[in-house]
Amino acid sequence: MDYDDLILGAGMAGLTVASLLAKSGRRVLVLEAHDIAGGYAHTFTMKDYRFCAQVHYIFSCGEGESVHTLLSELGVESRVPFLRLDPEGFDHVVIAGERTRIPNGLAKYEQRLTRRYPQWRTPIRRYFKAITAVGHELAQDEELPSQLTPWSVLRSVVRYRHVARYARWTLDDFYDHVAMPPRLRAILAGQSGDYLLPPRDVSFILHVALVCGYDRGAYYPRHHFFHFVDTIAETIRNAPGCAILLEHEVDRIHVEAGRVAGVTTTNGRRFTAARYISNIDPQQTARLAGEHHFAARDQRLLRYDYSCATFNLFLGVKGLDLREHGFGSYNVWHYPHEDLNRLYDDQLLRHDLSNPWLFLSTPTLHTPEPGLCPPGHQILEVATACDHDRFAALRKRDRRAYNVEKKKIRENLLDLIEATYLPGLHDHLAMRVTATGATSARFCRAPGGNAYGAALTPANVGVHRRPFKSSLDNLWMVNATAGLPSVAGTIGAGLKLFRELNG
Repeated sequence: MDYDDLILGAGMAGLTVASLLAKSGRRVLVLEAHDIAGGYAHTFTMKDYRFCAQVHYIFSCGEGESVHTLLSELGVESRVPFLRLDPEGFDHVVIAGERTRIPNGLAKYEQRLTRRYPQWRTPIRRYFKAITAVGHELAQDEELPSQLTPWSVLRSVVRYRHVARYARWTLDDFYDHVAMPPRLRAILAGQSGDYLLPPRDVSFILHVALVCGYDRGAYYPRHHFFHFVDTIAETIRNAPGCAILLEHEVDRIHVEAGRVAGVTTTNGRRFTAARYISNIDPQQTARLAGEHHFAARDQRLLRYDYSCATFNLFLGVKGLDLREHGFGSYNVWHYPHEDLNRLYDDQLLRHDLSNPWLFLSTPTLHTPEPGLCPPGHQILEVATACDHDRFAALRKRDRRAYNVEKKKIRENLLDLIEATYLPGLHDHLAMRVTATGATSARFCRAPGGNAYGAALTPANVGVHRRPFKSSLDNLWMVNATAGLPSVAGTIGAGLKLFRELNG
């Protein structure tokens, strides 16, 4: 066989396990469908501008946490420094014009909200008490044990008693339990775009994991995401007998006698290895191999619905200092009103993006390092939730109508941003790029344009959400669904799988 390990997909989970296997001396080949590595963390170029496809800030970069651990084990941690976003407010939540800064330090955040809303002291206290308790238990283990067997409950009754209690709760279930008022429901779920679900649907355990992850520090790579990804990829390319082949999309996984016997790519090449690790979505992996080859235990792991897609604007701004208009070393979450459940329904069910929630990020204000745009220019990246199927069907049926609809929504969002945050924005736009969920499906091969793999509902967040060995003897799965979403989550999944393979 040509290789010891064949990695299908160069997303962050795939790059993580591939780089560690390569460093351990194994011959590793990575096959990637796109023309650049990194999955959603990849950076694309438009004239003099560089934009990261989906990632804007990350957590778990501190010593001993997953991102730092990977870089340290590869020996490149000094080459990829991270800067923390403003610890006094790394995220700003703006609801109907009222701004709240989310600081590092749960106690500080609780005090801020209590001072502003003293009449709601009791639900605020109960919320942060639960967040702290569940977060402490999650920090003891990398798993999210939200689906517990009777035996595991008995073994973990003390250690995970809070996690077990809230395992099947949504965030709204918890809000109802503590009688949280509408305005605070919106503020405390202000980072909802980081899981793309409203409080009614998102797993409370996942919400806690996100809140606690960013509470330990929100980070941006000093030299930008392209340098971060390239540094990891280079450790693979520079290892003896290892390679990354771009524009090699796997279109079939060959199975013989309960094992993977090789893979073929759309350009007609066939590759073989002793061991196969799929960074491709697990459902898609099963389709490539033939679902009938997988045992019942795998079939259970392959039943899930996807997270929704995003509508994105990538903007180059000239002659307008974003710092003078409420932006800085933080992100801004804009909500026109406090009913987040209705906002998501408007956007995903009624396809109404006339007055959506918006995530606004300014990477050129997160680090002083150049590399994203010409001198004197700045970058503004905007995202919100959208339904992939509508855009994909429109694009397939009528490409012109699809582009007209994209432009219509883009201009509406620009008008909204101009009226609310950046007067005269249209006059200062030097670059504008628009992407829908159909774009994500095309370039990143994300089924349904999903942003986070399986939707982060209580049913999809549990001990099963981790890398796993399939019922095919030499095939493993690892990605945002066979693991956890986000850069930290997928890197953590890659680290976990490497430990298991080398155990």
